[in-house]
Amino acid sequence: MEKKFTGALIVAAGEGVRSKSTIPKQYIHFGHKTFLQKNIENFIYEPLIDFVIVAINKEHVELYEKAIAKIHSSKLLPKCFGGDTRSKSVKNGLKAIANIGCSKILIQDGARPFTSNNIIKSCINGLDKFDVVFPGIKIPDTLYIQKIENNRKTIDKLGPARETLIRAQTPQAFHFDYIYQKYLKSEKHYTDDVKLAFLDKKKIEIISGSEYNFKITTPEDIKIAEKLI
Repeated sequence: MEKKFTGALIVAAGEGVRSKSTIPKQYIHFGHKTFLQKNIENFIYEPLIDFVIVAINKEHVELYEKAIAKIHSSKLLPKCFGGDTRSKSVKNGLKAIANIGCSKILIQDGARPFTSNNIIKSCINGLDKFDVVFPGIKIPDTLYIQKIENNRKTIDKLGPARETLIRAQTPQAFHFDYIYQKYLKSEKHYTDDVKLAFLDKKKIEIISGSEYNFKITTPEDIKIAEKLI
């Protein structure tokens, strides 16, 4: 019987403008590692993962080679190049592995270095029963809709009930053939990949995410990450 592979596609082609760092946030060092190296290792060291591929910016080749210099694993496939949007980067990554017999694929943000083994395993195992699996976390804060009034921010109206909302995280897990075909046919930009499956009314499971599984976006996130390490 032909083996079906489970892989991770790490999307790391962004410039990281919001982090206000002098280098893209995924290549920032903490201790002796970059955020991207830690991210890659989280998946490589998980036995259920057969391979990892990273979609990078064409301008970041030197940064990437330095980031993976200490990773010595046959699980890490040659890099591929992303596009000018997240969706194009995902599409390019899926195309790069289209012929290797991938059955399940986890799509991960490049600057999310603290994803736990439990989350990775739950995403993979959940695909045995569902079309799509992703981690989400509840919102503990009261929500309001804001507006600008007299050059200051104030409340426009009450926001939705927080009990009805979750914050979507990655990795987001799919059956490879499905998500690959969806991206081949789509030219739209999506902020995450679950939206395609939701629009298709696929069977989606939300597993428990973690506050530690945050995406490094702002200068404050970088400081929090450094303290965690």
